[in-house]
Amino acid sequence: MSQNILQLRDLEKIYPNGTHALKKLTLDIREGEFLVVIGLSGSGKSTLLRCLNRLIEPSGGSILFAGRDVTFLKGSELREYRRQIGMIFQQFNLIRRRSVLYNVLSGALGTMPVWQSILGRFPEELQQEAMRSLEIVGLKDKPLIRADALSGGQQQRVAIARSLMQKPRILLADEPVASLDPATSHSVMQYLERINKEFGTTIICNLHFLSLVRRYATRVVALKGGELVFEGNPHDIDEAWFKRIYGEDAIEVQID
Repeated sequence: MSQNILQLRDLEKIYPNGTHALKKLTLDIREGEFLVVIGLSGSGKSTLLRCLNRLIEPSGGSILFAGRDVTFLKGSELREYRRQIGMIFQQFNLIRRRSVLYNVLSGALGTMPVWQSILGRFPEELQQEAMRSLEIVGLKDKPLIRADALSGGQQQRVAIARSLMQKPRILLADEPVASLDPATSHSVMQYLERINKEFGTTIICNLHFLSLVRRYATRVVALKGGELVFEGNPHDIDEAWFKRIYGEDAIEVQID
């Protein structure tokens, strides 16, 4: 049995407008698993991921990473923690007018001296590493193409390659296929699955479609109103559980 890489204890997030996005959330995340988080929009999924990499501050509770409390780290300690947490967003967040290779290399900026970061001078070994990352996501033939010349699915794969430059122990993916068509969605998910299986990277992914959850997740948790309402095998989410998580009027949409 793998060890817990993250331990959440009574995690809370209350926004300044009073929205209680996470309510006493307690969860263990095992190293090397492919965990998918599901729930309605507004259930707390994105807030959870942003608390995990400290893009937003928790309001209470604790986050332990490999046994160390990282809930309220500051400064250099926070930067060091974040280097171990990759993040993939729904909208790719690429520098659209720069090359694919430059975008991938930008994932290593946090490991470079400040003067090199400012000038954008990337050592040869980093450029070779970036090319290896592009090969992993099937884009080794497109390093010099501008990012905005790629399809949506290809841009998301560039974002995945960029995150690999951090050599993350955990990769967070916030609705990574929400803006993609079904065929492209599977392509992106397969690359995430490959990274999980080949490198042992822990994947924590927010998804909407249960057909994708059942295909790729090793475990699933469901949030509703900021609370944990389901935790277990994705194939255990039957129609009754689906209605409980998404509401009585919800209809499951398949991605084949």
